[in-house]
Amino acid sequence: MTSTDPNPRYMRVIDLGKCIGCGSCEAACEFVHGRPFIVVHRTTIGLDIPVSCMHCARAPCIEACPTGAMTRDPQGVVYVIQSRCIGCMACLYACPFGIPELDLASKTCVKCNLCAELRREGLIPACAAICPTNAIIYGDEAIVFQLSKKRVAEAWARARFEFELG
Repeated sequence: MTSTDPNPRYMRVIDLGKCIGCGSCEAACEFVHGRPFIVVHRTTIGLDIPVSCMHCARAPCIEACPTGAMTRDPQGVVYVIQSRCIGCMACLYACPFGIPELDLASKTCVKCNLCAELRREGLIPACAAICPTNAIIYGDEAIVFQLSKKRVAEAWARARFEFELG
């Protein structure tokens, strides 16, 4: 998904209505990074839900980082500059989702960077590439928003149709 904007902002959205909880995203992430930065959690009601960094527009982790190690790239992806991180975990405490983790070997915080190395090669993040149901949408922010809205409308239409038939 691309646009004509010379400096597009990219985003990833996980459509939980399409996710089957298979764990392919987690396995692909672990294969690429040596650890999963997207983790599928089993909920108490039996649903498997993938959880990963939201790359928030107003990222509390960036605001809390005292050294500027937690930052954002030109496409809007929040990532860690390892050489600046002092391992204070302020980012972890500030994140409402508890996403950054302290790497015990390096004593620095780590988190999803939406596969920066793959994106530099013109590829999409591994989690989005591998998802068998296309539940993980990645691309230009405007296009992803439009696709997300369309998916919501489709889900609402199906729910209404099933309710009226039921």
